[in-house]
Amino acid sequence: MAQEPETPVLFRVFKGEVTAVFPCEPATTTGDTMTCYAHIGQHSGCSFGWYNERTRAAKPDEYASLARELESLGYRLKIYSRITRGHRAAFNAEVQRLRGRA
Repeated sequence: MAQEPETPVLFRVFKGEVTAVFPCEPATTTGDTMTCYAHIGQHSGCSFGWYNERTRAAKPDEYASLARELESLGYRLKIYSRITRGHRAAFNAEVQRLRGRA
């Protein structure tokens, strides 16, 4: 059985709530929102503005529970501290694929 690929993730805190942000996964085809996940609300979308201006990086003890929850859903997480150029390139490529232009 093939192992799931690793999913890049960043854990961020906003108003005391930890959210997992998937920097390579668009939430829509508009290219302005990433997929995110929280204990309450689960999968949703978040803007780059929210990520950059309203959140801070979560500490390992803050995100441990959410990481376990995601792993229980089948995710293999690769945790990053910031969005990289590679993440942006993968995000943009996925937006284009979803729009049917890849």
